Amino acid sequence: MYDYGWNDHEAPKEQHPAAPSMRAATSGQYSQEWWLGQLHDLQQRLAAVESWQHAVDARAEQQAAKARRGGSSSQTDLTRLRETVVRVSDGVTAMAHRVDHLETRLRQAEVLLDRLRSAGVRDAIATGEAPSDMHRRHSQIKERYQRLVDQDLRNLARELCPADAQWDQIPGGMPAARARAVSETVLMLFTAAQQGTPATAEGVQSALAHRGYATEGIDPRLRKVVDGANGIVQDMADVDLPASLLFDVDVTALAEGDYQAYNRQDTGVPGFLVAPAYAVQGEAPENHLKAFVFLAPGEAP
Repeated sequence: MYDYGWNDHEAPKEQHPAAPSMRAATSGQYSQEWWLGQLHDLQQRLAAVESWQHAVDARAEQQAAKARRGGSSSQTDLTRLRETVVRVSDGVTAMAHRVDHLETRLRQAEVLLDRLRSAGVRDAIATGEAPSDMHRRHSQIKERYQRLVDQDLRNLARELCPADAQWDQIPGGMPAARARAVSETVLMLFTAAQQGTPATAEGVQSALAHRGYATEGIDPRLRKVVDGANGIVQDMADVDLPASLLFDVDVTALAEGDYQAYNRQDTGVPGFLVAPAYAVQGEAPENHLKAFVFLAPGEAP
């Protein structure tokens, strides 16, 4: 008898518990991470079995060479070895089928989890209660939008409307002129992006110059504003809970407390919209980021 260098008990023997049902997979008992872990474990086991099979094949080839030079004893040993190789091949095939089966179940679980998440979003919209993680993401985007309008665009407007007599001659003077510059820029930035054509610094600068604003030297600040606005629109779209900028609003119909004064004064009546409110669907109106409105000075509310 030849010594093959291994025994049957050396072959990998795997115990595979039955896969949980799809109901169990999505109930929280088995998370998506659990499924991925199971798949990874089976793939490692399959690799180990395949490696072992290669070793057996190599030994089989060695024994076949000896059999061609030996007698009946070698033929008997070779027959036994071939039978073992067949059993190993069957085990590898079964393991591969199990990995394929688990991959299919994993895809099914992912689909069901996506459906459950979508259902949660719909329920939140219907009941007026936004999921906390989505609400937090919108809150962060609102803060960026607030800074863009109240800081970056305000600074840009100082360059677009430098100290010059021509701006003092319009109704409302320089404050109104700069607020108008912000209003027109916001419209160019966000309406284009929401329609799927993100604004470009070159396009916005050309339009502002055509309207008589001073655009020489504004390129660095303008690019920062354009990139910020495009990022805001993209991030709004990436949150499953819908949100929008409310451009279509009659500012003269807004009650006090439904807007924030862009020119930072306590008296006056809404004159024109500088930047729209940021509204999240299903969220209470008082939690929306209120519209920026220029108040006409010198008039009682």
